[in-house]
Amino acid sequence: MDLTQLIKKYATSGPRYTSYPTAPQWTENLKIERYQEQLKKSFSGNTEPIALYIHIPFCEALCFYCGCNIQITKDHSKSGVYIEALIKELKTVSETIGRRQTLSQISWGGGTPTFMTSQEIERLHLATLKYFDLAEGAEVSIEIDPRVTSNEQLSTLRRLGFNRVSLGVQDFNENVQKAVNRIQSIELTSNMLKFCRELGFQGINFDLIYGLPLQTKRSFHKTLQQVIALRPDRIALYNYAHLPSLRPHQKIMDKFERPDSEDRLAIFSDGYTEFTQNGYRSIGMDHFALESDELFLAIEKETLYRNFMGYTVKRGAGMIGIGASAIGEVGGNYFQNTRETMPYQDSIAHEGLSSFRGCLLTSDDVQRKWIIQQLMCKFVLRFEDYRSLFNHSFEITFQNEIKLLSEFASEGILTVDSQGIVITDLGRLFIRNVAMIFDAYLSLPTQATYSKTL
Repeated sequence: MDLTQLIKKYATSGPRYTSYPTAPQWTENLKIERYQEQLKKSFSGNTEPIALYIHIPFCEALCFYCGCNIQITKDHSKSGVYIEALIKELKTVSETIGRRQTLSQISWGGGTPTFMTSQEIERLHLATLKYFDLAEGAEVSIEIDPRVTSNEQLSTLRRLGFNRVSLGVQDFNENVQKAVNRIQSIELTSNMLKFCRELGFQGINFDLIYGLPLQTKRSFHKTLQQVIALRPDRIALYNYAHLPSLRPHQKIMDKFERPDSEDRLAIFSDGYTEFTQNGYRSIGMDHFALESDELFLAIEKETLYRNFMGYTVKRGAGMIGIGASAIGEVGGNYFQNTRETMPYQDSIAHEGLSSFRGCLLTSDDVQRKWIIQQLMCKFVLRFEDYRSLFNHSFEITFQNEIKLLSEFASEGILTVDSQGIVITDLGRLFIRNVAMIFDAYLSLPTQATYSKTL
């Protein structure tokens, strides 16, 4: 079976596994007190670095494909009020833990973090460093929209120590950009990338989306060539999830023709081929990196990790989420803040925290989470490592799952022997499908809607 046939076979709906159990299994019965309890229990004696995510929800205009938690506004005074809440939450989290934590990773996402002024950016970052220490060599990253980000803001970010930027690109085709309400020329993106290089940012990522209205294999092939010519360090090639029942604004694009399943597969297959034949290596799923990038080198060293911010080389003892809708991982459990901006700010004003839902993991959850992490990050699972951690046999505990892997093995996606499971280079592309074998919740009735794995 060739690559195109495999992609067609395994292009099904499934979780991205930034968490396990995945978000549809979480409960809204977790009160703020439980979050406080876990912060104290998990971090008060912790000496390992942790990660910090800060969510900035504001955008000046709506991108019709967007599936993020956002607030559309041109009123820039809103960010000042919101920053006050962020700083108070940072303070409350730090005081609840009771000792300063060291951060190996800081990431600002949105929304559009550069909705904030340079002064606000500096204020928020310095407030973070007031309550947390920064590890040597920490990754400090931010998502930026080239359309609304100035050279002054980029200079401020670099001066403050930000060392990685992720540029939203999606597609350079003008017709597609008009259909999704995001006009962004290649010249603008190229100039911003060049300036980021001049400032000394160590890593530059591009986000692309396939499956958007008016896209064709031919039109997107040109975007692929343009992206490769610009040479970002990492590329994410996401599959557009059209979920108007959850994101009503996506209905605006229904008047345009979207690529059907066959066309989407052809577009992705073309992207995979173009990237891997032009100096990029597949990291897993829909991520690609230059062979010189630390993300690829981490695979060779088995030091690749994964959290809600995606793949990273920074191992952490957990993650704290700050801001509306932000998710944290504390003590191996998950906690999410209130989604809407105003209720979030009200909760912070009265409680200092805003956690409203999450998931406390069972023993079975912990084991399956570890398995999925091993497969998605190290691309190898050693049975002896499992036995050492959990004190019983992987082959016996998961004998049914091992049987289900035989089809993947026959197709060259993985190998299974007495030592463990090894994902092949080809198999990294289908890693979500492999992980789904170990997801105990997928067989249960659910209202959840997932994106396509490919």
